[in-house]
Amino acid sequence: MNSDLEAMTSTNSLNRSHSLNRSQRREKINRTVLLSLLSSLAVILFIVESAIPNPLPYLRLGLANIVIMAVIALYGLRDGLWVSFLRSMVGSLLIGTFLGPSFWLSISGGLVSTMAMGLMYRLFSPFFSLVGISVVGAYVHSLTQMVLVFVFLIKRKEIFCLLPVILMSCLISGFINGLAATFLVEHLRKVRPINLL
Repeated sequence: MNSDLEAMTSTNSLNRSHSLNRSQRREKINRTVLLSLLSSLAVILFIVESAIPNPLPYLRLGLANIVIMAVIALYGLRDGLWVSFLRSMVGSLLIGTFLGPSFWLSISGGLVSTMAMGLMYRLFSPFFSLVGISVVGAYVHSLTQMVLVFVFLIKRKEIFCLLPVILMSCLISGFINGLAATFLVEHLRKVRPINLL
C-alpha cells in the first residue's frame, strides 16, 4: 500500500513538473513571438518616418519610440534596448544609411533615450505616466543628438539656436507618442497568449 501511495505521489509530482515546464515554454514562446512582432513594427515605423520630409535636420517624430516604450512597460529595459538597437540597425540597412552620420545619431540617441525611459519607468512609474516618460525620452534623444552634432559634425555654437524649436517639438511628439504607447500597452495586456504547443 505504501508503494502504491509513493507511486501515485511520484506520478502527481511528475505531472505537475511537466505541466509547469510546458507552461514556462509556452510563456517563453509567446514572449519571443510578441517581441519579434514589436521589433518588426518598430523597424516599419522607422522606415515610414524616414520617408516623411523634415522641416529641420534630424528633427523626427520618433514613432518607433511608441513600440520601445511598450516593450519597456511590458518586458523591461533590457528588451527595450534590444528593440531600439534592432530598430536602428535593420532600419538603417533598409534605407541605406548604415554607418553614415544619421545612423550614429539614430543609434546613440535611441539607446540613450531608451535607457532614460527605462530607468524612469522602473524608478518613477507610480508618479509618471507613459506620457511623461515619453516626453523625457524625446528630450534626451534630441539633446543627445544635438550634442553629438556639435562635437563631431558642426562645431558651431549657432546650432543651439534651434534648441527652443527642438524642445517644443519634443514636447508635442513626446505627448502624442506617450498617448499612443499607453493605448498599445493596454491592448497588448489584453491579448490572449498564442497556443503554439
